[in-house]
Formats: sequence, structure tokens, C-alpha cells
Amino acid sequence: MKRGLILLTLILGLTVTGCATKEYVAKQIEPVSQKVDSLDQRISGLEGKVSALENKVNSLADTSADVQNLKEEVARIKSMVEEAKMAASRAEAKADEALDKAESALRRAEACLNKTLKK
Repeated sequence: MKRGLILLTLILGLTVTGCATKEYVAKQIEPVSQKVDSLDQRISGLEGKVSALENKVNSLADTSADVQNLKEEVARIKSMVEEAKMAASRAEAKADEALDKAESALRRAEACLNKTLKK
């Protein structure tokens, strides 16, 4: 008897509750589907923005590398300029020394000439 009662209760429960209709399911899913579509559009837009930002970052990385190369080139040129300044200073010192020697030789030559002319 208990078995029959349980079986009857199950059968009644299934027939009374029924199944979900396609229309009911469609009404329940429609808002979710709209939200998913909306999110999909937003994600597509964000993917485009991310792609554009990646391009900018790559461009900036290239620019940064170019700037670094320029900095290195400027440092090398500064070093060359400093070397040129030192070479010019050494050349100037040697030129001054040569001028002093030439003036000294000129004075000696004039002194000899004066001695020779006085005799």
C-alpha cells in the first residue's frame, strides 16, 4: 500500500507540474541572451581598443629604442668632442712653445746681425 501511495504521489506530481514550454524557455532566456549580446559587443570594442593600445606600445617601444640609440650616439660624439678639445689644447701648447722658440731664435739672430753690423 505504501508503494502504491508513493507511486501515485509521483505520478500526480509529474502531471501537475508539467514541462516547460518552448515559449516559456524563450521568454526566460531572452533577457540573458540580450545581455550576452551586449557584453559581446562591448568585448569586441574593448578588443579593438586593446589592439590599438598594443600598436601604440609597440610604436613607443620602437621610439624608446631609437631615443636610446640617439643617447648613445650623443654620448659617443661628446666623447669625441672632448678628445678633440684635448688634442686642440695640446696643439695650442706646442704652437705656443714653437712660437716662443721662434721668437728666441729671432732675437738671437737679430743680436748676431747687430754684432756683425757694428764691426
